[in-house]
Amino acid sequence: MRGTADRVLTPQTVEQIHEIVLDETARARGVSVVGSGHSYTSLVTPAGRTLVDLSGYRGVAEVDPVNMTATVRAGTSIREMNRQLAAEGLALPNQSAIDEQTVAGAVATATHGSSARQGTLCEHVVSARVMTADGQVRTITRDDPEIDGVRVHLGCLGVVLDLTFALVPGHTLRKVVRRRPLEEVLARLEEFREAHFGGFWWYPHTSQTIVWSATPTDEPPTSSRGPRSALIAALCNNSCPPRVAGVAHHIAARAAERAGTQDMRCDEALLHHLPPPVQGTEYSVPFNRAADAIRELVKTVREGGLRISAPVDVRFTAADSAWLSPSRQSSTCHIGVTYPVSRRRPEAWTRPLRTVDSLLWEFEGRPHWAKVHFRTGDQLASRYPHWDRFQELRRAWDPDGVFLGSYLRNIFER
Repeated sequence: MRGTADRVLTPQTVEQIHEIVLDETARARGVSVVGSGHSYTSLVTPAGRTLVDLSGYRGVAEVDPVNMTATVRAGTSIREMNRQLAAEGLALPNQSAIDEQTVAGAVATATHGSSARQGTLCEHVVSARVMTADGQVRTITRDDPEIDGVRVHLGCLGVVLDLTFALVPGHTLRKVVRRRPLEEVLARLEEFREAHFGGFWWYPHTSQTIVWSATPTDEPPTSSRGPRSALIAALCNNSCPPRVAGVAHHIAARAAERAGTQDMRCDEALLHHLPPPVQGTEYSVPFNRAADAIRELVKTVREGGLRISAPVDVRFTAADSAWLSPSRQSSTCHIGVTYPVSRRRPEAWTRPLRTVDSLLWEFEGRPHWAKVHFRTGDQLASRYPHWDRFQELRRAWDPDGVFLGSYLRNIFER
């Protein structure tokens, strides 16, 4: 986020949120809801606007063990939700790789997990309560035709108050980590379609990957004996020349492999933390084009001298139904590239990420809404068959563009 907000408000009740939404000054200058600040893009543009920080409106409001659902307030972090659900012997069916985000922010941006059997996290939302620009609270359930517009809304339909998620019984996952040659992994990519959970990291300037999988087990969780994460972080989060980065990554891959096999609580098994500060882009490409896309990325790094010196994250999801989901109606491979940010060269990330953006766009890619991309509204509209339908919903719920910041205005009012 860049710019100075007119004011930042932290409501703790629905009534306080209602007052903000109908406040004439706030409406005139625009209202944006902020989450954890994890997004790399400018979905929230604070300059001159009223920012609504929902960190005071949080917690699991209700757990229904009969219908296997939980209603969670919008400002709750995924980590906080997971811990409360685990205490009840319950869990989400899938888990994002990072759990610092608020539940509302993660769902709104089509944040995904690591299973080709399941869609993005928004697929687990069975109902949502949203306060629209007129102050009305709308409850949208999975029986409503608008549910697939609400699930991925980018913050421009209103203030999400709470979300109700479908749950599964809490369980243990056996996580297996192995080092494998990249080409071997790409040749057997179809195996990820059947995995309960799984993905891999390619270590640029090497031929090495770390492949991980997680499957249910009846064994209880065991204490972690993983590799020294600080060492791996230092080796991976670098901006070194390719030759130096390659040596660092060989060492990091060998260290990461030492994690071996562990039995872990289901949500914890699926977490992968990246060391900050970084900028990142992520593209979602159709599964059947993934191997070729990754090979082209490898070629560009090796032959084009592209300075990508942090491991490339590759994960998978099934097709889902949200209108603006990058996985809509397509089994998907998600390819994430990050670049470290330094004070000495704060904009050094722009060229490599722009190159990756252009490359993956050509493989029918759709950029992750919360990551850096360089696409225009017209280009994005061409990739989403229900783009105009979402536009109609947005205009109906917020005809004056109260929730439309400059970034979103550039995309939707092109």
